[in-house]
Order: sequence, then C-alpha cells, then structure tokens
Amino acid sequence: MSSQSKKELRREMKLMMANLDTRWSQKAHIEVCAHLIEILNQVSAQRGKKHVFAWVPCFPGEVDLAMFIGEALKTANVYLPRVDGSNVMSFVRISDDWSSQLVPGGRGIIQPREGYGEPAFYDDTGTYVVVTPGLAFDGSGRRLGRGGGHYDQFFERIVSLASVKVGVCWSMQLVRAIPVDSHDINMDWICHEKGGFRPSGEYDGIS
Repeated sequence: MSSQSKKELRREMKLMMANLDTRWSQKAHIEVCAHLIEILNQVSAQRGKKHVFAWVPCFPGEVDLAMFIGEALKTANVYLPRVDGSNVMSFVRISDDWSSQLVPGGRGIIQPREGYGEPAFYDDTGTYVVVTPGLAFDGSGRRLGRGGGHYDQFFERIVSLASVKVGVCWSMQLVRAIPVDSHDINMDWICHEKGGFRPSGEYDGIS
C-alpha cells in the first residue's frame, strides 16, 4: 500500500467510509469519543488552559465527535472550524448551545453560523489539542487529508505553540505508509474505536 498515490488512497478510503455498517458505527462513534476523552485527560497536566479544536462530521463515514465535545466543554475552551468564502479555515469558540448553531457552508461543510462564537485567540500560555480528521493515517503519524490543505495551513500558524495533534479515524483507515510532501505534519496521537496510541513507526494489524 505504501506505493499507492494519494489520489488512489483517497478514492479507496472514501469508498470504504461511504459503505460503513451504520449499526457498527453507532457504537464505534461512542468508543472513539471515550478514547479521545482519555487522551485529553492525559495531556491535562500540561501547562495552562486547554484549548480543544474539534470538528463536525460532514462527509460519509466520518466520526461523530458530539459526545467528546460535550465532555471537553466541561474543562476546556472548545472550538469548531469555519471556512470562509476565500476557502480559508479559522476556528471559533463554542458553548453548550453549539449544536443548534450549525449551518451548511462551502462544499456542504457543516460549521458554526456567521456571527456565532468568538474567534480563537492563540498565545503561548495554554495547551492546544487539535483533534484532526483524515482519510488515512500510518504508524508514523502521517496523515492523508482530503486535499484542501486547511489543516496543513492551520498547523503552520500554531507551530510555535504547545500543541498536541490527535488524528482521529476508524481502525480500518490505518495503512502501512502514506505518501507525504515536505509540508505534511505528523500527528502526536492516533485515536480510533479500538484505542489510542502514540505513533512509533509501527502498528500491529495494519493491512
């Protein structure tokens, strides 16, 4: 699989995610969120206030983070992405009413409506936990996105901050190796329905 191009791998993963068994995924969403909460608790000892960046599922088969967001709001500032008309992604802080403030944005992406939420403010006094979507991940923490470059650009903006990047997926989205470009940034954690792990270059069970 390491020889596959990004385009081929994206196509394969989109097809797989679009055909998930909904009965299986209903339980698996909860399991992923539970493991994410465990990871968040592990980084809680790091300095300053926790800032958690999450997302709302927009594409077939994506993990639903609603349970995790609800728990994170109890102890951290939580943010969701918004993509503007220029295709630039920014994050806004949400509160307990966040689920009633979502609207379709560009490309059908579900996001906070205009006027809701305060823009994220970045400084060096807190810990930034970036829960990151992807079509595939490998044992070294490399990530395959959908090709828009939104998260690559975001990571460049916060490169100087204390950040913990957590890639979220289903276990069947783990592959042996992902083709990478020089600007691609590795994850610090990978989390799926079977648990979470720190990338080390190997992962038992990768197909």
